[in-house]
Amino acid sequence: MNIGVVCKPNLSNLNEIKKVIDKYFSDKNCKFIFDNNYSIAKDELILPLKELVKLSDLILAFGGDGTLLHIAEEVALNNKPVIGFNLGNLGFLTEAPLSDFNVILDNFFKDNLRSDKRNLMTASLMVENKNEIKRNFLNDIVINKGALSKIINLDLHIDDKLVSQIRADGIIISSPTGSTAYSLSAGGPIVVPNLPLMVITPICPHTLSNRPLVISDNCEVTVTLESNNPVYATFDGSNSEELAGKFEVRIIKSNLDFNLLRMKNNAYFSVLKNKLMWSNTYESK
Repeated sequence: MNIGVVCKPNLSNLNEIKKVIDKYFSDKNCKFIFDNNYSIAKDELILPLKELVKLSDLILAFGGDGTLLHIAEEVALNNKPVIGFNLGNLGFLTEAPLSDFNVILDNFFKDNLRSDKRNLMTASLMVENKNEIKRNFLNDIVINKGALSKIINLDLHIDDKLVSQIRADGIIISSPTGSTAYSLSAGGPIVVPNLPLMVITPICPHTLSNRPLVISDNCEVTVTLESNNPVYATFDGSNSEELAGKFEVRIIKSNLDFNLLRMKNNAYFSVLKNKLMWSNTYESK
């Protein structure tokens, strides 16, 4: 079995990760492929992400949710399973801390993990009727202004019908998985990841009646805008495209799934309760 190892850049505990991996797999017939962030590698095979994903049967990701978002498109394109270990802060997508490594891998080799598939979304960008740019993303696409503190005017269409003309700092179109990311901070709802929907959340709208909107993921969302100042379309908080002039962004459900492997007793509402520090008890008075 080929196992790919992906790490968050500049991790301070790579030596600890290496010790955990080496000890657990010392008696197993597995080959390892590491990404470029595994800076302590000496004799290990190091490959770019695309090649690593193609050659791996299982991918172990060490970092936070950002690490999983970074690899989501490539992993989904190649239909490979991922186990994420949380070395960050919240970790809605990552499965567990490094201390649970042995327990989770034991369950993997006993075929006792469940598949938690997350559907990706696809955005098509057309600027001034030039070449179309297509991107797949797991969490969200954010369309917002640049450094200038100016409101932008967005036309929102659903299935080619004008829904609203929005004056705001920007707009977020998120998947159910992305509902706990930027959309939540901007006032959007938390939705269960397996629901077939999209969430549309204006960012600081000028008109208070512009509220978050939940629609079916069978819909096609179109955002059009004409601006003399730079506007940015950002995918999953990292990859951005600078847009200027007249442009159109179309968002639909993708046919790609991101396959996370989880412990069977790791329920979504337990994750919410732990990560958002929800209490199930009342303080005695």
